[in-house]
Amino acid sequence: MQMKIVKFIGYLFFFLSTLTASAQDENKDSTSRVEVSSQKGLELKSYSQMQKGLKAYAEYNKLAPNSELFFILIPRSKKLSLEGVTMRLASDETSINIPIDADGKFQLPDIALKHEDEYDLILNKLKGQFHFVAHVKSENLAKDVKRMGDLRLECQVRWAIEKQDVSVVFSSFVKLFAAGNPCTKTISVYFFAPDGMNTVTLDTPKLKSVYKVNEKRQYTLPLSNADIIDDDILQYTSNIASTVK
Repeated sequence: MQMKIVKFIGYLFFFLSTLTASAQDENKDSTSRVEVSSQKGLELKSYSQMQKGLKAYAEYNKLAPNSELFFILIPRSKKLSLEGVTMRLASDETSINIPIDADGKFQLPDIALKHEDEYDLILNKLKGQFHFVAHVKSENLAKDVKRMGDLRLECQVRWAIEKQDVSVVFSSFVKLFAAGNPCTKTISVYFFAPDGMNTVTLDTPKLKSVYKVNEKRQYTLPLSNADIIDDDILQYTSNIASTVK
């Protein structure tokens, strides 16, 4: 029973990102901002909430000191593509274009805010079509390789963004389990593999495991395992013949 609860916590943590976006959109005062009120129906995200992830990246940077923080824009349906998608940071007075590469990656500037709701991150697409994931990558690594420390830092960025979720479910989860930061607990947390990859191999002196990537590009790893150090390498492959855990 205890193991089922632990796994449930991990799955809940991943899905909170979608709940957070929905709750924040519904609670915005659409009449308080000239820029936002003219964008009804478009995908809006709170920049101040995303900025918490930038702060967490700086705070926990020792996990991946030679890395960069990106976010990746991912379509919620295979019928959607990134073609024609644009993004900008908008306030009442300013609009800043945010470039998105062919893989959906983008970076956000860390702007000093006059007030919390000064900026919104706006896509030129309808609500609910895309979602964001944090992406930390150490330098000089191939696309199909990643450090464990990169993933641990990604988790800290996600936690900083998602822990302020206003949903009753999330608040109850935090109070009931008193779990604190899930990135340091023995729970499974979802991560995203590069497009086209379907297995992740972790091969260390103390542990060798192959993890399956599901149809949504997700896989889970035991972040808190002390036998896995930050410099341990994960290899993404498209070899479905591997033995999978």
